Amino acid sequence: MWKGRSRGFTIFELMITIALAGVLAAIAIPNMRDFIRNGRLTGAVNDLLRSTQIARSEAIKRQRNVVVCATDSPSAEEPACSDDTFKGWIVFQDSNGNWELDGDDPDTADDEGEAIIERHDLLDDSLTVLADNDAIVSYAASGFANPSGAKTPSKTVVICDSRGNKALGNDSTARAVLIEETGRSRATRVYEDVTAALTKVGGSCP
Repeated sequence: MWKGRSRGFTIFELMITIALAGVLAAIAIPNMRDFIRNGRLTGAVNDLLRSTQIARSEAIKRQRNVVVCATDSPSAEEPACSDDTFKGWIVFQDSNGNWELDGDDPDTADDEGEAIIERHDLLDDSLTVLADNDAIVSYAASGFANPSGAKTPSKTVVICDSRGNKALGNDSTARAVLIEETGRSRATRVYEDVTAALTKVGGSCP
């Protein structure tokens, strides 16, 4: 019985295959890197936006002040507001209106204490966060953002990575969360909006 010989790759064919794989990798890897970085940025901004929206709705529902504040230790039993950038944050009921988490304080109104409503872990180290004022937002029972009290509230937060604030058409490689006096908040990646936000926080990315 005749048997055909099995034929493998020649050295030339193998070199061509490796070269093509290298070209494809050179194209795909930068795109994948940007995809991951964009996902990380978008996730961080959307999480902060969601927390401000939760704080506002909880303030209306509870008819109490509710605060979103930056903290360096969001997983601690009683995390303290850091008055720094939003690398991590908590949402809590501020029953006595002092812009601080006081825990189960028996002296607070109607003995409700100051429950933590939400915690957000520290953001990835690759992200730079800039915020104006004391990196805190307080919502009144009306849903409006409280004006300055024990602390000065933030109205602008910018989040970026190593790419900084670069224009990609009309969009930016950075992101911003903008909080209005009415309590409404929104996220934006529009280059002009992010550039204006950077001016307000008085910093640069990264």
